[in-house]
Amino acid sequence: MDSMRKILFLSYYDLPSHLKACLLYLSIFPEDYEIEKERLISRWIAEDLVQQEEENKCLFEHGVSYLNELLNRSLIQVAYKNTDDTIWSCRVHDMVLELICSLSREESFVTVLLGDSKQSMPSSRSTVRRLSLQNITWPKLEMSKLGSIIIFSPTIINTMPSLSWCHLLRVLDLEKCKLMDHPSLRFVGNLFHLRYLSLAGTGYAGELPVEIGKLQLLQSLYLYGTRIKELPSSIVELRQLMFLSVDSHTSLPYGLRYLTSLEQLATVRVDFACTAEELGHLTQLRVLAVDLRSDKEGRWDKNICTALVVSLRKLHKIQSLRVYSSLIKVAPNLEAGSVESLGNLSNLCINRTTSLPTWTRPAILLLLSSLEIAVVQVRREDIQVLGRLQALRYLHLKVSGDIQVLERFVVSPDSFPRAITCIFNWFAMVPSTFPPGAMPRLENFKFGIQLEDFSRGEFTANDLALGHLPSLQDVDVQLYGTWKVSVGVATKVKVKDKLRHEADVHPNHPSLRYYHF
Repeated sequence: MDSMRKILFLSYYDLPSHLKACLLYLSIFPEDYEIEKERLISRWIAEDLVQQEEENKCLFEHGVSYLNELLNRSLIQVAYKNTDDTIWSCRVHDMVLELICSLSREESFVTVLLGDSKQSMPSSRSTVRRLSLQNITWPKLEMSKLGSIIIFSPTIINTMPSLSWCHLLRVLDLEKCKLMDHPSLRFVGNLFHLRYLSLAGTGYAGELPVEIGKLQLLQSLYLYGTRIKELPSSIVELRQLMFLSVDSHTSLPYGLRYLTSLEQLATVRVDFACTAEELGHLTQLRVLAVDLRSDKEGRWDKNICTALVVSLRKLHKIQSLRVYSSLIKVAPNLEAGSVESLGNLSNLCINRTTSLPTWTRPAILLLLSSLEIAVVQVRREDIQVLGRLQALRYLHLKVSGDIQVLERFVVSPDSFPRAITCIFNWFAMVPSTFPPGAMPRLENFKFGIQLEDFSRGEFTANDLALGHLPSLQDVDVQLYGTWKVSVGVATKVKVKDKLRHEADVHPNHPSLRYYHF
C-alpha cells in the first residue's frame, strides 16, 4: 500500500501546475461520487482553472482535454459514457481521493466538512476559500473570503444563513438540496463575482430574483429539476453566460439573441416561430435542446419548424442537438431545405417527426456518432442513407404509430461500418437485410419481425441468420403478431428455434431475448 501511495505522489508531482489544481479540485466530492463531466468542467472554468491556450478552441473544449489527460494518467476513472462514446461522468479512486484530500488540506485549497467524521472544525479565523459540506449542519466559520460553496446534504439548507455578505463568492452549488422558497435566494443579486449557480434538482418553486441580471460575470446557470415557471427578463443581460439549463416548463423571455456567449442551451420551449428564429443568433452554441410546443390555445404553428431549420443553418459549432415535440398532436415536419452547417454534429435526437429529414445526409453529417429518431413512416431508402453515415456508432430508429412492415431489400455490404448498437423499433425487418461485410462491429442488435410474413412464406428461416455479424454480443427480437390466428404455433416455434440455433452456433454465443407483441 505504501508503494502505491508513493506512485500516486510521483504521479501528482509529475503533473503540470494547471492539472494539479484541477485534480485537487476533485477533493470537494464525496467518496465514490459520480461526477458529471459538464458540471465539473463548468466549475473549473468558474474557478479560473482552465486557460485559453488555443484560439480555435473554447474553454470547455480545453477543460475536456484536461479531463482526458487525467484519465490517461489513471488518476480518475470513467463512470459512464454517452451513446456517442463521449464521457458523461467520472469517479475518483479511493486512494487518489485520500491523497488529494490530504494535499488539499495542507494547501487550504478545499475545506471538506463531513458529518460522520471526528475531524476538527477549522478555527473561526481560518481562511476558507472553497467549502464542501457533506452531511453536516452549517458550521460557524469566517467566510468573508469564501469563493465556493458546494453542498451535498439535502438537510443542511434549513440552517444555511444569508449569503449576501459573501462578496467574493464565485461558485454556489445547491444541486439536489431540498430547496423550496428559501429567502437567501433574494440576495443572489448581491453576489457580483458569482460565475456558477446551480439550483438543479432542488424543486425550488419560487421566482428567480430580477436582480440576477446584475451578475455580469455569471457563466453557468443550472435550473433543471426546479418548479420555476419563468425566468425574469433581466436574464438576457447576462452576456457572459455560457451554460443555461432549464426544464421545458420554464418560460424564457424574449431577447435570447443577446446571450451571444451561450455554448449550451437546454431545454428551451419553442412555442412561437420568433423564439426559434432567435436561436440563429447564438452562433457559439455547441449543445442545443428544444421542445417544440403548441400555443396556450393548443394551436400548432408550422412556421416554427421552418424557423428552427433556418436557425440551424447558422449554428456551425453545434455538436449535440435534441428536438422534442411530445406535447404536439401532429408530428412536426423538419424539412425546410438543406442544412450544410452541421458538419460538427456528433449527437442527434429527434423524438418525433414525419420522416427522416433530407439534411441527415452522409455528405453533411460527417461526424455523427449517435442518432435517435422516431418517424411516422420509415422507408427502405432511409436505412440505406443511415448505413452510409461513416462515424455512426449508435442508432435507434423507431416508428411512432402502428407497426410498419418493410418489404425485402438488402443494404450495401459496406453499410454501417462503425455501428456498435443498432435498434430498429416498431417496424419489421430481418437480419438478411444486412449482407456479409455490413455492420462488422455491431455488438448490440435489436430488431422486429412480422411472424405472419413467415407463415405466408415471404421470408424463410435463412433470413434470420446471424453468423455474418462477427462482433455480435446481444440480440433482442420483437415478435410482432403473435396473437394473430393466421400465425400458427409451428411458425412461432420454427422462428424461435432458428434464432436460438443462430445464437448457439455464433462464435460469440450472443445473449438472445424475445419480446411478444
